[in-house]
Amino acid sequence: MNPYCIIRDLLPNPRLRAASLLLCALMSLPASGQEQSAILTEAASRSPAVAAILDIPREKPADAMSVVLTLIDLGESSAAAEVFKPLAAEKLTPEEMAEIANQLGTARLLSLATKAEDKQIPGARVFAQKCMDAAAKEARKPENLDRLIGDLGSDSAETRQAARHDLAVIGFPAAEASMHALATSTDKETRTQLLLALAEMRPLVNPLIVAALAEGEGQFRRDVAELAGHLQLLEAIPWLATLAAGGDQNSEVVATAQAALVKMGLSLPDQNDAVAVVRRGVERLEAGIPADEISVDSDLWWSYDPEKQRISSRQLSPALLRSLALVRISQNFLALATASVEDRQLAIVSAIEASGLLGEAPPEEVMELVKGLTTEELNSILALALKSDRGAAAITICSQLGDRGDLAALTSFDGLPTPLARAVNDPNLEVQFAALAAIMKINPRQSFAGASAVPAALWRFVSSSGTPQAVVGAPTAAHADDWAGALRGMGYDATPVFTGIEVVKQALASPRLELLLVDSDIGKPLLREVLYQIRTHSRLAHVPVAVLAGNEDLALAAEIAEKDKYLLAVSRPHGADAMKSLVNRLTVLGDHQFTAEARTQQSTQALEWLAMLMKDNAPYDELLRYADSLENSVYRAELAAPSLEALAVAGTAGSQQTLAAFASQPTQPIELRRQAAKAFSESFERFGCLLTAEQIAAQYDRYNASETADPDTQQVLGEILDTIEKKKRGE
Repeated sequence: MNPYCIIRDLLPNPRLRAASLLLCALMSLPASGQEQSAILTEAASRSPAVAAILDIPREKPADAMSVVLTLIDLGESSAAAEVFKPLAAEKLTPEEMAEIANQLGTARLLSLATKAEDKQIPGARVFAQKCMDAAAKEARKPENLDRLIGDLGSDSAETRQAARHDLAVIGFPAAEASMHALATSTDKETRTQLLLALAEMRPLVNPLIVAALAEGEGQFRRDVAELAGHLQLLEAIPWLATLAAGGDQNSEVVATAQAALVKMGLSLPDQNDAVAVVRRGVERLEAGIPADEISVDSDLWWSYDPEKQRISSRQLSPALLRSLALVRISQNFLALATASVEDRQLAIVSAIEASGLLGEAPPEEVMELVKGLTTEELNSILALALKSDRGAAAITICSQLGDRGDLAALTSFDGLPTPLARAVNDPNLEVQFAALAAIMKINPRQSFAGASAVPAALWRFVSSSGTPQAVVGAPTAAHADDWAGALRGMGYDATPVFTGIEVVKQALASPRLELLLVDSDIGKPLLREVLYQIRTHSRLAHVPVAVLAGNEDLALAAEIAEKDKYLLAVSRPHGADAMKSLVNRLTVLGDHQFTAEARTQQSTQALEWLAMLMKDNAPYDELLRYADSLENSVYRAELAAPSLEALAVAGTAGSQQTLAAFASQPTQPIELRRQAAKAFSESFERFGCLLTAEQIAAQYDRYNASETADPDTQQVLGEILDTIEKKKRGE
């Protein structure tokens, strides 16, 4: 009997009948030779319709899947599962899985995922999802996107509509490709079709439009402005207002932006109006109000590269997204002649900050503006960067001030430190180091307001090389010791303390401090006071802190964390994995993630600067206050050489004793011991003998005890005594 007739007679449901007839139409020859299991034979015997379906050829995976879906529609789950088994066992290529999704359609596969319970058809849901994922990946291939974009220029309205629909379904990859095509096309009709396609991608295309408006140029910017007006895109208003007020030299861009605002029912702005619009946008972002409905749930940052004519995205943290959004909108101030000095400074600082956050060089046009500023203006911009916690911008401005070598950067007429001098105490260690580098380049020959902070900062950097430190505060030794032990296992020099005041004291005494863990039950003082004291010290203001809370205190800890971007509120960790996860989250909060090599480089540079300052009698009254740090750093292999150079010019009794002791150490490399002996001689030449009689006697004892030592050791010890005796003779 003809299967078509059986299906027509036995399927009262028109939808099922139509689906089955479609499957039957795929038959080219009867598949009477197709083997069937007992389950399928029994199902076929119960229903002629099922028998007809099972007669359909199933050599192709897509055909077999069609049979599975139809059997499910017929209520034959057991038979469907039996047909699905060999399909699931077969190792299909991504192309074959994509073909299944394309032939059957997403809706049919979604129905499989919702109807087929795993206990009835094991693996069906996962299989359906893999097919849809493969189809989506296939659709995102450049050649497929190019084909669809090419179809937008078809003479067939139906083909154009289908292409627009398919592009909209693909999502962001299609939007990126369409934007690139729009940027590179010179044909008006093609651009019109691309704009229509992009319009159908709303709302996901909204942030791409803003990025293109902000960073595009020429015809592309004109087209995007037209699209923003057509879509009534409210988040684009600051850029449209800026362009409409003359913020672009291209008259077509200006006219199109004006038309877009009129289409949105807004009056045409002058430059003052545009400045006000941009300021309101800045204020909203600073208040934490999202720029658009998309950015609330998205972690993507979209940007446009005019040179490559491509728009692209990267995944960033919410905090970084907010910073970049503020950067982008503030750039409008640079295009508006009536923007205030403060507005323009914000734009410059923001642009430099954005580049630093993204690991890119600042825009050339922005750096040209910076080079044209006076030293006083640069210091003002640095003050803004420090106040607004824009570390990347502050580092760049410090570098600019250092390159100028202008003493005016440190000259103050009100007795207060200039921004550059203040930056030496900034909570951000990278800013501190950049400020020190700038001051070393300027090399002032007289004291200045804030000068005392320079040697203190240099000595801190000397001590910053080595194992990273952590402080753990908890009222119970069990918790504090357990957490500190877990941190030691991760490579931290962790110290457990048991009161709030000990947390603060130990943190201040830890030059390599990278993180703090504080239990919410800490006392003497209580948690809020401990955190307040930590944040009032500039050295601790940016140290990542985790408040470890019980269930009853978690809400309080979360409330505190909302106001401190360097603080994390979490439940008390249990086990090594939980501690590792916590540390990973904390390190992301920090301003920097210094490697051991980077810390060593900074310590080495600080030692070289200190040696230079001590040798040149630089105008820092407290330069030798922490010189005893050299007595420790010289025994660190990576810091030994620069420490010896600094000891040679330190001019303290401790420095000469340390040099003599180091040169006498048989465990030290002979080259370093020779360098120590040379540094000892230089110190004697500069400062005379600063050793006590007992120390000199001890040095003679060392020499006498070296009778059986190697010749190199005897030579070094002899050089030390020669230096002492030479000075005694007054030579």
